[in-house]
Amino acid sequence: MIKRILGIAIPLMTCATLFAQDYIMFQTQYLELRDGQHSALQAGVKKHNKKFHDGSNGPKAYLWYVSAGPYSGQYNWAVGPSKFADMDQPLSKAHIIDWEYKVAKYARSHGHIFMMRDEEMTYNPKNETVGENILMKRIPIKNGQEHVEAVENAVQKIADVLKKTNAKIARRVYRKAFPDGHQEIMLVYPFSSWTEFEGNVRGLPEGFQNSYEKIHGKGSFRKEVMDVLSTHSDGVTQEIMTMVK
Repeated sequence: MIKRILGIAIPLMTCATLFAQDYIMFQTQYLELRDGQHSALQAGVKKHNKKFHDGSNGPKAYLWYVSAGPYSGQYNWAVGPSKFADMDQPLSKAHIIDWEYKVAKYARSHGHIFMMRDEEMTYNPKNETVGENILMKRIPIKNGQEHVEAVENAVQKIADVLKKTNAKIARRVYRKAFPDGHQEIMLVYPFSSWTEFEGNVRGLPEGFQNSYEKIHGKGSFRKEVMDVLSTHSDGVTQEIMTMVK
């Protein structure tokens, strides 16, 4: 019973600590086309964003097309970086009607979450917040504090090696601000060209495993990262998103 209580309390305390500090957060949701009208939806979202989410009077909004992953063929709409205080600003009637006419008419929204960035586990050398092309790896963690700690430790060790080797790539780490019964970590890797996925590399720099094992010992990458994620998570999914401009 005590372990169960700690398994709930510690993640909540972690979130509370993050909320108390300055933070980077995005609100995101998927848009699933109703009748396959890609051009109509893209045009509608662009007009809506320009009118109500251009960044002048609040957080800016972005639209990505999902090319690979569980929701491939759909879109991801995000607002941010934002603060919780932004949620206290009520939407005007005109704003709601505009969304219904220009966006909801063509797509069903689902999967809305608040993504809170974990700065300690993030490696972001250029201090960027938005990527035009991103690979997102989602890691749903099994219930139990031992699982949470194991996955966090693996993700942190990768960040430490990226820092020690002065890697040229970024890897931003996010959590759900309001978990829905399961802790989840989201790894966001911006990329500039699809050629970066040639071979078996997915996000991390070429030769990263060798760099990791030079620091932690031979065979450590499989033992401390791959085996840990296999044991303590419910599998890792990968999504490719490209910004619609």
